Amino acid sequence: MKSSLAKNAVYKVILNMFNLLVPLFVGPYIAGLLSPELYGIYNRVYAEFQVFFILGAFGIYNYGVREISKVQDDKEKFENIFTSLFVIGILSNLFVTIFYIIYFLVRSNGIDKYIYMIMIIQMISNVFYIEFVNEAVENYGFIAKKTIIIRGIYLVSIFLFVKSSTDVIIYSFIVCMTVFFNNFASFLYLKQKYKFNFSNLKLKKFLFPLFVNLIFVNAELLYGQLDKVMLSPFVNDIAVTEYTLPTTLIGMISTIPLSLITVAIPRLSRYIGENNKQKYQDTLQETTRVYMAILIPMAFGVFVLAKEIMWLYSKDVYTYVYPVLACAAITRIIYGFESIIKYLVMYVNGMERQLTIMLLSCGGLNFILNLFFVFIKRFSAFTALSTTMFCVCVFVLIAVKYSEKKLGIKCKFFSKQICGYFLAAFSFIPVSFFVKLQSRGYIWNIVLEMIICISIYSIYLIYTKDPLVKYIIKKFKK
Repeated sequence: MKSSLAKNAVYKVILNMFNLLVPLFVGPYIAGLLSPELYGIYNRVYAEFQVFFILGAFGIYNYGVREISKVQDDKEKFENIFTSLFVIGILSNLFVTIFYIIYFLVRSNGIDKYIYMIMIIQMISNVFYIEFVNEAVENYGFIAKKTIIIRGIYLVSIFLFVKSSTDVIIYSFIVCMTVFFNNFASFLYLKQKYKFNFSNLKLKKFLFPLFVNLIFVNAELLYGQLDKVMLSPFVNDIAVTEYTLPTTLIGMISTIPLSLITVAIPRLSRYIGENNKQKYQDTLQETTRVYMAILIPMAFGVFVLAKEIMWLYSKDVYTYVYPVLACAAITRIIYGFESIIKYLVMYVNGMERQLTIMLLSCGGLNFILNLFFVFIKRFSAFTALSTTMFCVCVFVLIAVKYSEKKLGIKCKFFSKQICGYFLAAFSFIPVSFFVKLQSRGYIWNIVLEMIICISIYSIYLIYTKDPLVKYIIKKFKK
């Protein structure tokens, strides 16, 4: 029997909150402990490695979630897709790993060589990354419990073994082994529940849609990942950290509302498979409204407290990059709209080709704008993020218009309720201004601004009788 969408979201929220708390402990510790030079090298290597990692993944995860969601009641089709995608994953990761080894042997000339080598562990773990099956059958309970245990071990390991400013190799090893055990644990669990069927493999059948999906994933590289890869040669390795820390921080915070997007994908895919357009439209609108009700105040809260957050998170080592965090916070709202139109509208409706063309076009624009700032010698973490924000805005506008015309789906991004969330959250700015006039220190600003801003937003939701408040009260009573 299917778990409810609300129950799945609860599991995802619990998981993402844990995944948020762990980096909030580890992040400040690592940023304050490792030397900026070594941490910059790590972030540069990791940014480059991610390109190979995503290529090895071959777009299997997202494709697997969508396709298995449609056939989970058909054992034969289920086993065929499951086994075929697993075999393709082995081949794609093997192929990409060979090129990765050649790349880093030519590229590296110091301590970075060892970090490149350690990252191979993650390439191996990519083979066992079949979590898409758990996502497709909405088994979020297992995902949450398993990940919490492994991430807990990761947290303990960091504080036990990473103790010096030069322990970047140990840190890299712990990160990679955590990824490996997380994926391998899911592999062992799924192997007990579902069987591989190698007797009827149809690899060719899946190669073209996966290739389209691969291009779609690669298009994403032309945004944040492109920024990080370009910062190292055109600025320096430390600039990669100046970009990575703020964007990773806001990314961690946004994973909580993002749970609503991820758990809705298999449900919406099923409604499309059943040709139930009304349920699809209702679920899409409700998911969008609740997602924005949580994301918008979070983003504005980080925006007004950007300096204090960077001071606290980096132990005052990277406080000076708070403008990047402020920009990243506002950008995250735009990314929220992008996630909805990309995953819940175009992707679940099988519009990968059109989606890829749009992403590649806007990603290419981002690359050109980055080169422009390089040419005028103004390229930095802040300008790189600003160009990305602009290009994502362009993508959202084009994608919304196209989807409404081709699918007849209304994307109510600026409904009366969502505009109300913006208005209430915008009040955080004058509140922050007056609190900072008191000049009582960062901790005072954080505590007082959070109390006042949360109170204002809560009062607004209660006064307007927002459905989110009614839903929370109903579930709490139940």
